[in-house]
Amino acid sequence: MRLTATPLIKVNYLGVNLFVKRDDLYPISGGGNKGRKAEYILAKCIAEGCNAVVTCGGAQSNHVRATAIRCKELGIICTIVIHASEPSESNGNLKLLQLLGVKIVYCEMVDVAKVMDAEMAEHAKQGLKPYYIWGGGHCLEGTQAFYDAAFEAHTQAKQHFDLVFHASGTGATQAGLHVGFKKINLATQVIGISVARQNPRGTEAITHSVLEFVNENELDTQLSENIIFDDEFIAGGYEKTNPEQLNVIKSVAEQTGIILDPTYSGKGWYGMQQYIKSGKVKPGSNVLFWHTGGLLNLMATKQI
Repeated sequence: MRLTATPLIKVNYLGVNLFVKRDDLYPISGGGNKGRKAEYILAKCIAEGCNAVVTCGGAQSNHVRATAIRCKELGIICTIVIHASEPSESNGNLKLLQLLGVKIVYCEMVDVAKVMDAEMAEHAKQGLKPYYIWGGGHCLEGTQAFYDAAFEAHTQAKQHFDLVFHASGTGATQAGLHVGFKKINLATQVIGISVARQNPRGTEAITHSVLEFVNENELDTQLSENIIFDDEFIAGGYEKTNPEQLNVIKSVAEQTGIILDPTYSGKGWYGMQQYIKSGKVKPGSNVLFWHTGGLLNLMATKQI
């Protein structure tokens, strides 16, 4: 398994000791947290003797792009199920999928499970041993990737963080960070800023992943407490934004050189900024923003 530590940088911002974990620079084309997950997920795929993969996502899914690239690197046959109509033109992540030459199947959201099962059966019919990957890389291996990543960041920082913010989607990234940072220092609070899901569904999904990981690894159940998934900043839902969030994306780029996107990381940073400005974060706190990527989403949008 190829593992490379991403940079941890310090940023002068809003009166707190702000660090940024640059998973947007993870060493896979397009970067991002899904590349880190793909390393762990496909390592298990290979360990189980599988030679084909079926997974799913939206047209601009970072998960399917990272999975497809890593499959090509490893010589694994890859089928991507996209829950959308085939667009007349491609950009961003979808353009990379087409360039990679993986099989792409378009369907309605309600038909995703049925189509994925059919593609698994087709691979088996061809004499292959296919591996099923849930959308977003939502699985134990995805959680493990970010449990380990928390220790990576702690080693780099050589200090404890009071708060860790990040953009939270399907939940495995937050689950891994939550358990990892709690294992390092129980007082550290991970705050997931939702990119689309609302509560209680969002918190329930993360709690399930946390408990699954804790139980699987026989960890202290205390590590599963105090999960915070904040759905206040979703701006209308997935791939939607508002002028306030777009202004923050522009401001952060101008002031720090850090590039955010309106689908994922921009929402996470905006949420963190609101916490700081509202006084929920004490001046002088050690704060970590985990940059999960999204550059290709930015390049695909016409909103900014």
